[in-house]
Amino acid sequence: MASIKRIVPEASAIKVVHDEKGNTLYLRAPKLDWDIIAEAVKAANRVIEEGREVKEWFFENLEEAKKAIPSLRSYDERISGRVRVIEVEGYDYSACTRKHVSNTKECGCIFVTGFSKASEDLYQIRFEVGEKAKEYAAETLALHMKVSEALGASQKTVLQTAINLKQEVEDLRERLAYLTRLILEQLKPEEVCGIKLYTALYKEMERKTMMDYAGETTVKGKSVVLLVDEQKDAFFVLSRSKDLAFDCGALLKEVLQIFGGRGGGKPEFASGSAPKEAAEQVLNILKNKILEVLAKV
Repeated sequence: MASIKRIVPEASAIKVVHDEKGNTLYLRAPKLDWDIIAEAVKAANRVIEEGREVKEWFFENLEEAKKAIPSLRSYDERISGRVRVIEVEGYDYSACTRKHVSNTKECGCIFVTGFSKASEDLYQIRFEVGEKAKEYAAETLALHMKVSEALGASQKTVLQTAINLKQEVEDLRERLAYLTRLILEQLKPEEVCGIKLYTALYKEMERKTMMDYAGETTVKGKSVVLLVDEQKDAFFVLSRSKDLAFDCGALLKEVLQIFGGRGGGKPEFASGSAPKEAAEQVLNILKNKILEVLAKV
């Protein structure tokens, strides 16, 4: 925390939790990213390697402690009565009640295993120390090298390569969504008792666009949309207008379960999946059941 504060002066610690999951530092800061964390970790490990003495001081209250040590780090809301201050020689003063080493070298090393943003300025930093930190560092380095090799990138270019690939995937998804929309707009319904029934079996479509289309189509009234997309599995979308009475979620769940699939949803809209091989059969069963319902309208 002292190392972070040297980089981000506005940062302040809230608490440190040690449990079976590891160690977590909770802090507030206007900004925190991996570059800041990396610099703080390097600085903390230098302090550890230097073997600085760790001392403890006691004061009758927090006011007295702050008067004696203006640079004291403390979470005032959690402190009352006598105060114990831990000094890392020439580096940090912090109010703390936990057990400490007598020399920083005893920590071995520190390594951050992850961090996340809990709210606008609240962060959680997960870390390990000693042998666990060394093991995690070795495993992380091995994973980094494997990712670099898989992407055909060097250590220096792996991040930009990953960013570029992510952008390419997003661009392809946008194109697929556009093409999916064009194909869906060509779909013609069949009239059943004055109700428009849209059914189709597709391959390699953008599934969110299918779901959007189904909802947009049935909101117009007197319509049912049943779409299937084949990829590694078969994806089903079933939607109906509010002026019809059958339960899409219950119907889809019932039929998909027969084929080892799963799905469900609300009475007006549902989605689910089944083995790819069952796509056409499931589609036909669902369509027949829908036709039976519509015939009674």
